[in-house]
Amino acid sequence: MAKKRTIPKPKTKKAAPKKSKAFTVPTQAWFYLAGFVLLFACWYITVASNTAFRSSAYYIYISRGTDMEELSDTLVERKIIKSGMTFRWMASMMHVETLRPGMYRIEKGWGNYRMLDFIDDAEIRASQLIDLAEYRSRKRTIKELCKLTNINENDFIELLKDENEVDDLGGFTTESVYCIFRPGRYRVYKSSTPKEVLEYMACQYTQLWNDERRAACKRLDLTEDEIVILGSIVYSETKQRSEMPTISGVYINRLQNNMKLESDPTALFANNSMDSRRVSNKHISIESDYNTYRRKGLPPGPICIVPEFVIDEVLKYNEHKYYYFCAKGDRSGCHNFATTYDEHLENAKKYRSGLDKKKIYK
Repeated sequence: MAKKRTIPKPKTKKAAPKKSKAFTVPTQAWFYLAGFVLLFACWYITVASNTAFRSSAYYIYISRGTDMEELSDTLVERKIIKSGMTFRWMASMMHVETLRPGMYRIEKGWGNYRMLDFIDDAEIRASQLIDLAEYRSRKRTIKELCKLTNINENDFIELLKDENEVDDLGGFTTESVYCIFRPGRYRVYKSSTPKEVLEYMACQYTQLWNDERRAACKRLDLTEDEIVILGSIVYSETKQRSEMPTISGVYINRLQNNMKLESDPTALFANNSMDSRRVSNKHISIESDYNTYRRKGLPPGPICIVPEFVIDEVLKYNEHKYYYFCAKGDRSGCHNFATTYDEHLENAKKYRSGLDKKKIYK
């Protein structure tokens, strides 16, 4: 019997695996991307804000012989501008090389082109140096400042009461704005307006807070304004510089432990009786945001004008366990410090006894 012949099935060819196509960006897209980057760089260098200061305007005096590199370094160091490199690039492109000596007003939000165009082309206004003496009184300081700058005192006080104006200076309130004033030498325009003087003082306050002082504020978990407000209380408590870090430590201990500050000068300020030598129950019972016998935390503004050295004494406060202090009765201007309330009561009893002997009752 013949074998059955099997016919082999035709071989089918296996489909070749599909090669994955690599993602490619069209050349045109690269041109668009490059154009966008170029436009952004031009905008960033020329138009985008390069100011870094807190106040609404910054006043800087350029002395004779200052070159562009020196100016750029100064602006960066004082936190006036954010980028010195883009500032110098823009100056090179605009061919700004010669700097005319004088005082210049730079507004917050200006870009490099606007700043350099102003510096290169602005009309130089005459300026003068003034010496603001050390007055603890807020009113006396304002009065003297207006006299020195030849501005209308009533107009200046109205500006200080304007919530929008003081907020534009750098987020101040009508009470905290008094933080910006301190004794010292200043250069102002000879024909200043009240607003220019206010802006200028805010500008000088900004310069006060260098990196070292800002770092000290952060360690204390207090703002720059709060340090000045605390400094005003310390400065009102003592004239002895050697005691200021210790007294600052007392108040910082109380703040950190959520205790009322119970500061006599704040109660006197609330009663408009800063010249009183004796604090009564009437003083400490007044309803006021400044009376720290009634309100926890710091007052809304400084109770006096604070010199720069007091701020530094507060920032380098002494760490200790004191929560109380009371003036000695020996006219030394020094204080006794205590860790417990019972100790403090004994110190206060001695002080009141000393006032009674001197017949000081108010």
